[in-house]
Amino acid sequence: MRLSRVWLVFGVIGVLAVAGAAVSATDVSLRCAVVAAGVLAWHAATGARAAAPRVRWSLTAGCVLVAVAALARQCAVVDRPADAGWFAYGAPGTAALVEMRDTVCRLLGWELTAAGVLLGAVVLFAGAVHGLPRAGRRSRVVAAVAAAVVVVAGILADRWLAIDEPFAAARGVWPGLLVAAAGLALLVLAGRRADHRWLVAAGAALVAVQAAVTLSDVTALWLTVDSLTDWICSDGDGTMRAVAVSTTAGKGGGPEVGQAMTVALTLGGPALIVSGSLRAATPADGAQDGPSPEPADG
Repeated sequence: MRLSRVWLVFGVIGVLAVAGAAVSATDVSLRCAVVAAGVLAWHAATGARAAAPRVRWSLTAGCVLVAVAALARQCAVVDRPADAGWFAYGAPGTAALVEMRDTVCRLLGWELTAAGVLLGAVVLFAGAVHGLPRAGRRSRVVAAVAAAVVVVAGILADRWLAIDEPFAAARGVWPGLLVAAAGLALLVLAGRRADHRWLVAAGAALVAVQAAVTLSDVTALWLTVDSLTDWICSDGDGTMRAVAVSTTAGKGGGPEVGQAMTVALTLGGPALIVSGSLRAATPADGAQDGPSPEPADG
């Protein structure tokens, strides 16, 4: 199978995955994402045999783990109850609160599993990028560090600045924190490697954003579990409270833009890293479009 045909197959399946997420067909979207990641892994293993084996097989294993993470999220979808969610206002019974908390705990468990698998994928991608030739351009490093700072600011502004007990939250969502840290490290590392088309750097940026989104998701679920647990353990003083727990994807008339963007990040980042890394790791005399040496700034 030629390179262009592989990318065509990957693109078609990827579009189906994004479209499925946009119309709330989460199960279909995740199945397509698994297949697309498998196609990407096959290409990483066979698409550029002249590339360094360390780079090729690290990319292959990383893409396989991306597929496994999608499978874990699909299990979370299957494990959800059939109803659309709960809404409670006032003082619902303890049994209803326990049922809500147990459901969210199961979702949190699957999301933490997916985050742990994604952590392995990011580490493998970083190993592949580390095997690429070094770049001499300081401007690329500065851009990568600036992008990492923006991602960190987004993480802090999203939820963490408003958390009353950040250390307790960190203990509860540590796989999410690790995958976010690994994504930032991958982004900075990509800025130090030869990549004349910026494919690796762009892919690393998408992976870092996806890692930040993963951290945000698991943090939201952990905060929900913590709030429900506090309510269950409270004295039941009759204080009026409102809790809404979503257990399925939205069923409104509009497209789920956020979910579609998440799927696009999940597939787009690894795709750019694979393409750019294979180009950079292939000797110039062994590939049609191998990278040329980059001069240092100044």
